Amino acid sequence: MSTTPRPETSLSSNGRPRAGRPRTAASTLTSRDQQVICAISESRGISPVVGLAFVNLSTTEAVLCQISDNQTFTRTLHKIVVYEPTEILFMTTAAQPKSKLFLIVESNLPHLRATVIDRKYWSETTGLEYIQQLAFKQDVEAIKVSVGGNFYATCCIAAVLKYIELAFSFSFPFHSLRIKYETSEGSMMIDLSTISSMELIQNLQNPKSKDCLVGLLNQTLTPMGSRLLKSLLLQPSTNAETLKKRYDALDELATREDIFFAVRQALKAFVDVDRVLTAVGGLNCSPITIIPTKPTIQYWEQSVNNVIALKQYVKSIPAVFEALATVK
Repeated sequence: MSTTPRPETSLSSNGRPRAGRPRTAASTLTSRDQQVICAISESRGISPVVGLAFVNLSTTEAVLCQISDNQTFTRTLHKIVVYEPTEILFMTTAAQPKSKLFLIVESNLPHLRATVIDRKYWSETTGLEYIQQLAFKQDVEAIKVSVGGNFYATCCIAAVLKYIELAFSFSFPFHSLRIKYETSEGSMMIDLSTISSMELIQNLQNPKSKDCLVGLLNQTLTPMGSRLLKSLLLQPSTNAETLKKRYDALDELATREDIFFAVRQALKAFVDVDRVLTAVGGLNCSPITIIPTKPTIQYWEQSVNNVIALKQYVKSIPAVFEALATVK
């Protein structure tokens, strides 16, 4: 394998990582705010089709998408920036020798950890089986219809879930993963140079400074709100009905200060709902959604803390409901 300026590992055909320190559930989930693994594959040709699958281990969500891109892979890079993966997976044939997509991702997103895994894990059949087994029961058929014909996206979800099983020792119980297929329509695309030059998410002079658009606008009181704001700035909606509803809500909050301040006060007690619901079983009331193969004392202590956090979340809901009781 050729060397690259960023950390790179590979997964051999027998399923064992060839390099890198073994990771545990605790070390992985606490190393960053979000642990997102992305798998990417491409067709070859003048107008390449790119499949992507993102799995967020912190919130047990999976997003699939398939993009008809150009030779500079502008749309693909934009999608990667929106979901901020901490690790990106390529198949061996894309890295030996390096494909154009591999080189473009490497040069534009040098901070990403690249991992190469065997081509046999990129299987459409396996991807459909994962969707059938892991997606919420009420969503299975809709997701299967959405991914129909999207070969590369389906292969990507197979690769990323198999990698998580083998390299992270994580498993998901049946029907416990929130999976959705996301089309490229209905949202605006902002290329990387624009995101950087307009300082949408990072100050050019001082990367740690909050003097950027996200930093200035982020007056959110919850982690969920902060994540949503960033996503909406990088991927603005172009759907007229969605925008109208947002404007109506904004107008009501702007003209009725009592509701505005009551909602903000109620939200102050909220915990990170996505993390809590993930830790205690997700929205479908399954058992623990991410199961380490070798639970430790720290794991059980954290489980107790998660139950306490869930209780805090439930107690916080009535205050928000009351604050919004008189809205239109």
